[in-house]
Amino acid sequence: MKKNHYIILTSILFLSNIFTNDAVLQPKKDNYSNRTNQNGKINLSVESQADIKGIQFDIVYNSQEIRLIENKILSKIPNVDIYTKIKDDGIATILMFSMRGDKILDVKVANIAEVIEINFEPMDMFYGPSQVKLINIILASSAGEQINSQTSSIFDITYFAPLRTSLSKNYPNPFNPSTTIDYQLAKPANTSLVVYDLNGFEVKILVQAYQEAAYYSVVWDG
Repeated sequence: MKKNHYIILTSILFLSNIFTNDAVLQPKKDNYSNRTNQNGKINLSVESQADIKGIQFDIVYNSQEIRLIENKILSKIPNVDIYTKIKDDGIATILMFSMRGDKILDVKVANIAEVIEINFEPMDMFYGPSQVKLINIILASSAGEQINSQTSSIFDITYFAPLRTSLSKNYPNPFNPSTTIDYQLAKPANTSLVVYDLNGFEVKILVQAYQEAAYYSVVWDG
């Protein structure tokens, strides 16, 4: 199914090479704060003087330092979907469009909008800055025309040692075949992560080990 969507969007984006108004796809400035970068979340916004119905780009990152969480690349626009294809180690293609023809950006409402949330996680307790590139950026107008825009964007994601120990909400919800639980340790410690039922009975031990201060993620598949 995703392959079919990929072909459809490619046809839309290359229907015409007529350049119209300028536009830009880039991370929100808030993403450069330590607090946002610490959890590896990037929110992309698009600004344009013309309506936008399609977005396509490649995202390039250092897979030795960070990992792209494929199921946490999220559309911020209702009724507009995200399709991802991992092309190689450290590079993925991301497509965004609506099968119903809904607009990603309607300039009658606003000429700027937050459109995509992309999440990374550090590899092997990586700390420090890691460069991420958006390349081959293509924005398509309502008429199927390629909008004149920048073709690339470069920025850093910076990970810092956790300031506090905490457990994040699992995703997706536990009614799915599997769910992921993120947590972080501010100091090295003997760590237990246990699932209990509503009656307080133990269901499964997910983690039972000594762990260093870092960010962690565990998958519970029942």
